[in-house]
Amino acid sequence: MENRIRFWFKLLSKISPLVITLVSLMIIVTNLNPFRFVNNGENLVVFSWFGGVQPQPLEPGFHFVMPLITDTHAFDIRTQTLTWKDGDPNAYGPRLISLSQDGQEIRSEVTLQFNVADAPTLLQTLGSDYIDWIAPIVRSAISSETAAFSAQDLYSTQRPALQAQIRERVATDLQSYGILVVDFLLRDVTFDADFVAALEAKTIAENTLIQKQFEIEQARQTARSIVSQAEAEAGSLQAKADAITANPQYLDLIESQVLGETLDVLVTVESQSPDETLDIRITQD
Repeated sequence: MENRIRFWFKLLSKISPLVITLVSLMIIVTNLNPFRFVNNGENLVVFSWFGGVQPQPLEPGFHFVMPLITDTHAFDIRTQTLTWKDGDPNAYGPRLISLSQDGQEIRSEVTLQFNVADAPTLLQTLGSDYIDWIAPIVRSAISSETAAFSAQDLYSTQRPALQAQIRERVATDLQSYGILVVDFLLRDVTFDADFVAALEAKTIAENTLIQKQFEIEQARQTARSIVSQAEAEAGSLQAKADAITANPQYLDLIESQVLGETLDVLVTVESQSPDETLDIRITQD
């Protein structure tokens, strides 16, 4: 019995250091977590306390990183959307307000779509909270570009031009941070109610004036047509008169065709009675 106890004691004394070592390693590995799994649509940027941000991000898959001396930051590289819209709980914020060239307040619903194209650069410049840095860049671009347009131009035809200019400005500003702009949209741009009413009244007045000018021009064209037609008829009559003057026999021919062989002439002769008339008939042989 005593020999058995000694045997187990010696066995445990040999196994215990190995068990303690294995258990200790498991605890260290579990706490330090040197393994990283990168999901689809993500990039993992590694930061080393000795080498700084690694230029090549970790792509989807299973990776090992050095514990203690490294830190990792995950970035979503799928298309992301930022929206500014009133009353939308999923929007980043309410409508964006800017001033036109003539000082009119313009409120716009804005949608920005973008991709993280260079995650290491983004980490070094804007950090992990890059969304909160993108928003003021967009607001600044909208304010700057809107100030170059009058409110009337934006209300009528120049809104697409403003959208294109803002998109180009935002894309240029964000590219240096490793962000690629996919699309930029200005939606439901609204103006001050008094401004809209005044602008619509002005538009109605201008349209009425244009209509009146058109009607006047139409009347002038009609008058010119009538005058031209009368002049043409007068010219025709004058030509006939000239022809008759040059050819007296033509008048005799016309008289015979129109009046026939008998020409009746009613002549009123002055007499003592105002109602007395003299009827003279002339017969042409």
